[in-house]
Amino acid sequence: MSTTIPITQNTSTNINIANNGSGGTSYTVDNKWTTAGTTNIQSTLKVNGDADFDGDITVKGRSLTQTLTKIEERLAILPPPNLELERDWSELAELRQQYVELERELLEKQRVFDILKKYD
Repeated sequence: MSTTIPITQNTSTNINIANNGSGGTSYTVDNKWTTAGTTNIQSTLKVNGDADFDGDITVKGRSLTQTLTKIEERLAILPPPNLELERDWSELAELRQQYVELERELLEKQRVFDILKKYD
């Protein structure tokens, strides 16, 4: 179902889209229009429930996708393991286990080095 809601200048209109009361996702867009030779639209999107985005989200000119990617790289966050593939290929599961063990050992060594650096 599609509905067009006319919004005229110098009005404040709230647009609410709900999932027919079935407890699903609902959206609210608050539009404030002003005129002084030009038309400015200030909008707020509020989502109650889950939302899927096919594109990127930009916050104050910064890409949310790029920011999250950089955070994951800096924190060395690996993608989740493919458990289905690991069930079929035991070598993959063994390699992941070796990685987890080596990472744990290296992190412990790094903690010790950091403590020793404090006393230098």
